[in-house]
Amino acid sequence: MACTKVFGLMLLLAVLHESFCFTVGPTGATVNFKHSLKNDGASTRKIGYQMAADGPMDRREALRRVGSTGASLGLLSILSPQSAFASPGPVVVLGAGGKTGKECVYSLLRNGVPCIATSRSGAPQLDAAAVAAAGGGKKKEGALLSFAAANVVQETTLTEVITPGIAGVIFAASASKKGGTAKEVDYEGLVKVAKACIAAEVPRLVVVSSGGVSKPDSAVYKFLNLFGEIMKYKVMGEDEVKALYAAAGNPALGYTVVRPGGLTEEPAKGVAALELNQGDTKSGRIARADVAEIAVRALLDPAAKNTVFECYDADTSKPLNAVGASNIMKKKTSTEEAAATSTGLERRADSWGGLFKGLKPDKF
Repeated sequence: MACTKVFGLMLLLAVLHESFCFTVGPTGATVNFKHSLKNDGASTRKIGYQMAADGPMDRREALRRVGSTGASLGLLSILSPQSAFASPGPVVVLGAGGKTGKECVYSLLRNGVPCIATSRSGAPQLDAAAVAAAGGGKKKEGALLSFAAANVVQETTLTEVITPGIAGVIFAASASKKGGTAKEVDYEGLVKVAKACIAAEVPRLVVVSSGGVSKPDSAVYKFLNLFGEIMKYKVMGEDEVKALYAAAGNPALGYTVVRPGGLTEEPAKGVAALELNQGDTKSGRIARADVAEIAVRALLDPAAKNTVFECYDADTSKPLNAVGASNIMKKKTSTEEAAATSTGLERRADSWGGLFKGLKPDKF
């Protein structure tokens, strides 16, 4: 009991002061807390920590320690429920070598969430400057960032990284010449990942899918499906994920399917510029960096559990049959046009919590 009180006091000091350090455990692991308020549309406290031990640790031991420390950090949400952004453990990013996967890694680091960045080689080519700017340390692999090899096509590699204690998994992988076909990656690979998450009791699986994926008669579906039937296999993967979680019947586990519009390399516009929708009837354009932030925020938000939603820049929204040409020509949508094509399910907010609030979850 005395130990618990002392540890609670240490956590309180970490919240009240910009940085705080103490040593715990028989190995003398050092835990450093740093935080800062971020002006990103929500009052969010950034929490970073690192651990160092006297002796070498294997990967599973490192995951255990990161997970247990992250769970302790979860107490910060009790101390400051409106501002804490603490992960109960590390988050695995599958496909961290891809453009959207990299942005997911940078987003996790910016938010002080420990990240295991995976790729087929085990060494995703991240931008060192971007990692440092996001708070991941001066080197590519630092306090909050670790690397691991994982191939969604090979089930045995997944069980090495998707283990008990993981806070969540972001599936940012997709078909590529070297990585596998749409059937192998977006369908069969996603199914393997979902099964591994359920077996390891990982609280949340976030899937980065695609807008229009459930509307085979739409122009955007027909065009994109020309590339290896990718839309067909993406929606098959989505449907199988839902079925697996429904069959598992574990209320502690959940998924989130994010369906972004046309992806751009533009800087993130932030929560206030974005719009969520449900029903897969509208889409638009959106920066990969914004998609990544949505994936990370949704992973740790209860309101996004077991939901499927579309996301795009609010001023680019179009019905599916018009969005392709609009995206190519980089058109904007007027307020009047947006109102005329409203689905009634649009969601906009100035904070991430507000953006996810009210999303309709799937019914099992």
